[in-house]
Amino acid sequence: MPASDSIKCLIVDDVAENLTALEALLRGDGVDVLSASSGFEALELLLKHDVALALLDVHMPDMDGFELAELMRGTERSRHVPIIFVTAASRETQRIFRGYESGAVDFLFKPIDPNILRHKADTFFALYRRKQELARALQVRDDVLAVVSHDLRDPLNVVAMAGSMLQQIGTMKNEPQTLEIAGMLQRSVERMQRMIADLLDMATLRSGRLSIQREAGEVNGLLGEAINALRPVAQAKQIELRCDIPEDKTDLRFDRQRMMQVFSNLIGNAIKFCDGGAMIVVSAVAERDSVHFAVEDSGPGIKDGDLDKLFDPYWSGGREARGGTGLGLYITRGIVEAHGGRIWAENRSGGGAALRFTLPRS
Repeated sequence: MPASDSIKCLIVDDVAENLTALEALLRGDGVDVLSASSGFEALELLLKHDVALALLDVHMPDMDGFELAELMRGTERSRHVPIIFVTAASRETQRIFRGYESGAVDFLFKPIDPNILRHKADTFFALYRRKQELARALQVRDDVLAVVSHDLRDPLNVVAMAGSMLQQIGTMKNEPQTLEIAGMLQRSVERMQRMIADLLDMATLRSGRLSIQREAGEVNGLLGEAINALRPVAQAKQIELRCDIPEDKTDLRFDRQRMMQVFSNLIGNAIKFCDGGAMIVVSAVAERDSVHFAVEDSGPGIKDGDLDKLFDPYWSGGREARGGTGLGLYITRGIVEAHGGRIWAENRSGGGAALRFTLPRS
């Protein structure tokens, strides 16, 4: 293992001989041992190094092991470092209880069995390595998404421009074949742009950085806008798209762009899985503390075993089996929950599926 990737283990004891013995037991390939003879020295080391494991002697002057552990738990950098207390004292229940209260994960009693110490330490070292590997994998993912979001959009814009020019030429010269090629290019560009947007939204959701900009709005206008945007797609499949909205205007605070994304996903999903002649109804019911929205269709419904998995990322079964990134409903749930609402799916008693969600009015 490269020196930069070595794991660091902190040992704290006011007796030099104990430090030497522990260091000899713990040092190994890829493991660096940091030694401190007091709690103050240990805190200085923790400010400079990321530590995979800390072994603290309980009995030390000025600052004992329990006090050091409590200070470690109060600092963000060392809050999650596993702590094993080392003590020569008797196994008093009260003392052990205080140790666990201070943040210990285990106790070792002197004289220490070398095999037990190595086994426990190796376990925490392995967990730390996995955590580091996961962090590196997430960094690689973020780097790839950065490339996707920036470097791919420029060539996509070029293709989109070429498709638009082909469409103009095909229209001017009345060339059906040119118009067909232009349409294929534009549909491919739109699909790629949706995939890029979905991947970026997924990364934002998983990092907890989804931004919601609430503004005062009106439910009737929101639903009307969403219906008008998707009606041409429904008409192309001979699907009737209806809107059932409250007679009275209902005010709500929401992120309009994000909520349009929610309805685009839900209505678009329903259109995708319905055949010609089906009906999709988008509705809103105002309640005292919330507004209940629903997108109901008369399509084939959802398999019972798929209902609980429908909002999972990359779910490829059930209604997602007809294509797409498998991220649309996962992103939809994230947006609804970021608004403080909840979303669920169910099958209608008369056939078809219903996807429902609520948004709080306050």
